[in-house]
Parts: sequence; structure tokens; C-alpha cells
Amino acid sequence: METPISFKCEDCELLGILNVPDTFSPRRGVVFIVADGPQYRVGAQRQFVTMARTMEKSGYATLRFDYRGMGDSEGIHRGFEYVNEDIKAAVDALLASCTSIEEVVLWGECDSAAAVLFYAHTDTRVKGVCIANPWVRTEEGRAKTIVKHYYQSRLVDKKFWKKLLSGQFEFRNSLVSLWNNIIKVFRAKNLSNPVRNNSSDSMNQQPLPSRLAYGLGSFDGQVLLILSGNDWIAKEFLDMVAASPVWQNLLNDERLVRHEIQDADHSFSRKVSRDELLRLNLEWLKSW
Repeated sequence: METPISFKCEDCELLGILNVPDTFSPRRGVVFIVADGPQYRVGAQRQFVTMARTMEKSGYATLRFDYRGMGDSEGIHRGFEYVNEDIKAAVDALLASCTSIEEVVLWGECDSAAAVLFYAHTDTRVKGVCIANPWVRTEEGRAKTIVKHYYQSRLVDKKFWKKLLSGQFEFRNSLVSLWNNIIKVFRAKNLSNPVRNNSSDSMNQQPLPSRLAYGLGSFDGQVLLILSGNDWIAKEFLDMVAASPVWQNLLNDERLVRHEIQDADHSFSRKVSRDELLRLNLEWLKSW
């Protein structure tokens, strides 16, 4: 059964859509965290609607909702780094609406995957997280990805050589851009040692990959990581991991299951990609 619900987050009213199986009482619930702006509770290409309804048929309760300041929820938009209270309110609302639930899974993609890692370790009710194409953007990390992947792909691009040979290529601007990105790459050395101090005050001053590593390392539940094969954000994540022994250890943890969907883009926009994404999620949910 699909039902709209509203619930409080501090002094704001939030709107969500609850899916609960009709025939029995679920013991596990999934809360979908929407990516930061501009999106709302249906997700990209109505991805959350499809996933929620299919998960309901497989025996799981789900809740998808709007942050404060997004969609139909009241309040001021805060951004994905400042939505812990919103996620807590959603988990509270799910458990209050479906009292048979014993454990909660958080699902996030891109920057909402980052929001999931910020929150999950602070709430003992959360026993699992699914993170897809996690957002780990830093200026240096983005530059490294551009240098490694974009410029190499340009060298084998027929359109690039056609433009070059026709005299339409802007050498000066391109060389300045390349040089600026190379400079940023050399500044990326700090990513190789992302967790230097575990105190919350100092952690707030760390680059995003460091704070996410702290969140993942502090979470003791099950983790599903899904990456798209045709996505710059996923490539940026993998480049960051390759430069970070801390992240490599985190991804080698036996509690973490990792999959890559080869032809998928960032939001799994093609039906075949969405179907595979859903299949992997259901397989993982049934495995523990």
C-alpha cells in the first residue's frame, strides 16, 4: 500500500511517500535519500518510485521524502552536508508508521550517498546502507579525473583532430586549462592520508573524502556500493580510492559488497541499468 505521510523535522512539516506490504508485517525498512537539488522524492527518472514499489512487493517497507526546502516540504534548503536532522526525522517517521520494522537501510546516490555516510554511524537503528556513485568532489580530485580521463579520451576523438586540423582549436585557452588542472593534481597529495584526526571538531575541517571515510569507517553495518561504468563521478571516486590507502582498506572490508554496472550512466537513466540496479539491491537485501 502506498500512502502519503507528513512528519515534523524541528519546526517544519516534511512530506513523504510510504510503501508497506499489504499481506505481512515487514521487519526491514528502506529510507531513500534524495540527491541534493533540484530533485524531490521521486528521484531521477522516477527511480525511487520504481524501486520503492518493487521493494514493497519483495516484502520491504520504504519511505521516500523531501528534505526541508525541497519538493513539498517546508523550510530552508540546507544542502546535503546539513541534513542529519531531516534523515533522523524520516527514520523516526518510518518506524512510527510501521511498528514491525526492526532495522533500517539508507539508500543514497551521488551527494545523497555522502549524506548517508554522514548520518548512518550516528543512528544504531540503521543496519545497512546502499551508496551509488558517491560524491567525493574536491577541486584537486576533479582536476585529476579530468587530466586522467578527459584529455586521454580527446586524443582518440575524431572530432578533436578534425577541429585541430581545420584550425578551429583554441590552443591558448586549452593549454591554460590543462596547466591549471595539473597544478591542482599536485595539490591532491593530502588525499592519500585522509583520516588524520578523529575528533569531530577537526574532522569538520577535513576535505570531503576524509569526512566520508570517517563516516564509513565508523559505521558497523552492511554496505552495498554500486558504481556506474559510464560516469565521471564514479571515475572521480575510483581515482580518489586509488590514491588513498584508508579508502582501499574500507572497500576491502568483508561487510562491503561492491558492484559495477558497466554501461550505466550517473543516474542509471536507461531501463536496463535501472533494472540491474534494482536486482542488485534486492539480492543484497535478501543476503543478510
